[in-house]
Amino acid sequence: MSGICAVWRRDGLIEPALGLISGALAQAAPETVSRELDQAAGVGVSARFDTQQVYGDARVLLACDARLYNEDELRRAEARRQGGSPGPTAALMAELYDCFGSAFVERLEGSFSVVLWDRRARKLLAAVDRFGINRLVYWQGPDGLLLASRIDALTRSGEFDVVTEPRAIARFLTFGINLAPETSIKGVQRLPPGMLFEAADGQVRLKRYWDMRYGQWTGAGEAALARDLESVVERSVAAHAASDSFAHLGAFLSGGTDSSTVVGMMSRLGRGRAKAFSIGFEEQRFNELEYAELAARRFQADHYTYLVGPDDCWEALPQIIRSFDEPFGNSSAIPTYFCARLAAQNGVRVLLAGDGGDELFGGNERYLTDGIYQMYQRAPAVVRRGVIEPVLAALPTDAGLVGKARRYVERANLPAIERYFYYSFVKQHAPSRIFTSDYLDSLGAASLLEIPSRYYAEAPASEHLDRLLYVDVKITLGDNDLPKVTRMSELAGVEARFPFLDRAVAEFSGSIPARWKVKGFEKRYLFKRAFRNLLPAEVIRKKKHGFGIPVATWLRTDHRLRELSRDVLLSQRARERGYFRRQFVEELFGLFESDSTTYYGDTVWAFLVLELWHRQFVDVPAAVAI
Repeated sequence: MSGICAVWRRDGLIEPALGLISGALAQAAPETVSRELDQAAGVGVSARFDTQQVYGDARVLLACDARLYNEDELRRAEARRQGGSPGPTAALMAELYDCFGSAFVERLEGSFSVVLWDRRARKLLAAVDRFGINRLVYWQGPDGLLLASRIDALTRSGEFDVVTEPRAIARFLTFGINLAPETSIKGVQRLPPGMLFEAADGQVRLKRYWDMRYGQWTGAGEAALARDLESVVERSVAAHAASDSFAHLGAFLSGGTDSSTVVGMMSRLGRGRAKAFSIGFEEQRFNELEYAELAARRFQADHYTYLVGPDDCWEALPQIIRSFDEPFGNSSAIPTYFCARLAAQNGVRVLLAGDGGDELFGGNERYLTDGIYQMYQRAPAVVRRGVIEPVLAALPTDAGLVGKARRYVERANLPAIERYFYYSFVKQHAPSRIFTSDYLDSLGAASLLEIPSRYYAEAPASEHLDRLLYVDVKITLGDNDLPKVTRMSELAGVEARFPFLDRAVAEFSGSIPARWKVKGFEKRYLFKRAFRNLLPAEVIRKKKHGFGIPVATWLRTDHRLRELSRDVLLSQRARERGYFRRQFVEELFGLFESDSTTYYGDTVWAFLVLELWHRQFVDVPAAVAI
C-alpha cells in the first residue's frame, strides 16, 4: 500500500493525525514516509513508486501521486516562463499552481492524485484524474479535514468512529462494489473522477473540471473515423510506454480486443519484443489462453502464462481483502493479481492494461441485450399500448412463447436503469427476504439505483447508448475495473497504466456516433474496423468472455474454501452484524449446491468477501489475517 494524505485542523494540532495516517499508508516495504507541515495543515506521502512525492516551499505544501504523459511539455513551458527547469513532479505542480491557480489540474494529462495547502490563502485543494485511476477519500469534522489515498489510513487517525454505512452493504450486494461519492464507512466520502476539492476555513466545495462529452461528431465518415481512431490509440500507447525500457515494460493480455490492441501497438514501436502476460485456468470454460497465444504469436511477443487454481486463491485471499479498503466482490481480482505477480517475477515494473475500451467504444454484451429491449420502445406507442400489450394480457396462458413475450414487454417497459440492472442480486431477491427488518429500517427510502439513475439522467449525451456508456464509465470502470487493476498491480509491486484512458482517446470516443459503436448486433463496430488489419481475425470474431474466474467451482470442490465460506458466513460473529436473515444465508448455500451455473457461487463469494472485509477493517483494522 502507498499513497498521499493531508490534514487540516482549526487548532493547528496536525500531529499526531498526519503521522498516523501517513504511517498507515505504509504497509508494504520498502516505502518512504515523508511529511511537510505548516501551522494549520500538513501533507504526507508513503512512497513506493517514483510517482509519489512530497514538496514544500514558502508558498505551498504539496503531495502527489502522478504519472503525467505531458510532463516534458509542461516542463518546457515552465522553463520558458521562469528561466529555469522545475524540480521533481511535485515541484512542477507547485509552479503550475503558482501560475494558474486551481485550474492547473486541467493541464495535467495522465493519472494523478494531488493534495495542496496554500500557505498564503490558507486553502486546501485536492484533485484526482479524469477517470479516477488514482483515488482520494476525505472526512470532514467540525474542527478538521482529513484526506488520504485509502479509507483505512483515515480510520487510523483516531478522529472518528469506524462505523459502516448501511446503504453501502445493500449497494455492495447490488453492484459488487460501493459507488462514489459514498464509501463503506459512515462520514467518509470519495472524491469522484474529474473533480476538484477546495476547502477554506473548513468549508468544502467540489467543482468538476472535466467530464466525458458525447455527440460531438465532426461529420467524418466511417473510414476516416476508423483511421483517426487507430492513430489516436497508437499515439497513446507510445506515450504510455515512452519512459520505460522494454526490459521492464509489459502488458496484460487476456486475448480480447483491448489487451490485444495494446500489445499490437507496443510491437509497432520497434523497440524490441513486447512482453505479454496471461492467466489461464484448468477449467476450460474460463480459459482464454488460446486467444492470448494467437495474439502473442501475431505480434511476436514474449508470452508468459500461469494457471491459477484454488491453492492460489487460498494463499492470496487475506492480502487481496486487505488491498481493497472497501468490500470488493469482483473475483477477477485474483487472476489480475497473479498476472501482475507473474510480470514482477519476470522483471517487469510497468504493465499496460486495456481497461476502458468496452466502456468507451461499446464492447459490453449488455449493450446488445439492452438494445433488444430498446427496440420495443422505438415502436409507436399506439402499437405497443393499443395492440401488443392488450393482446398479450388477454391470452389465457403464460407458457411458452406467450410467457416469453410477456416477460419481454414487462422488462422493456421498465425505466432504463432499472432494466439495465435487472439481474442484480437485490433486484432478483426481495430485500425483505435477504435483510433483517432492523437493517431495512436503517436504509431509509433511498433507491439503490439512485446513483446510476442520476448518472443516466445527467449524462452529457442525447443517445440512449451513450448514456449507458456514461453510466459504465462512472461505475463499471471507475468504481470496479480501475481499482481492481491498480490495487492488484500495486500488491504485486507493479505500476499499471491505461492507454485507452488517455484524454485524447476518451474524447475521441465521445465524438463517434452511437450507431457506429454498436451497429445492429455487432459490438465495437468502429473499433473493430479500425483495428481489423492489426488484430488476428479470431480475436475480432470471438465472443467476449472477460477476465473471469471459476470461483464457484472452487467454493464447491476445494475443502478449505468450502469450509471457510460456511464457517465465516454461518458464524455468530457474522450474524450479530444484523444485516442478513440467517434463514436466507442458509438457503443461499442450498441454492448454491443445487445450481449448476456460477450465479449463486459468485453470490456466496460476495457474502464471504463482505464478512472478511469487516473482520479486517471494522473489527480489528490493524489485522491482516482471516
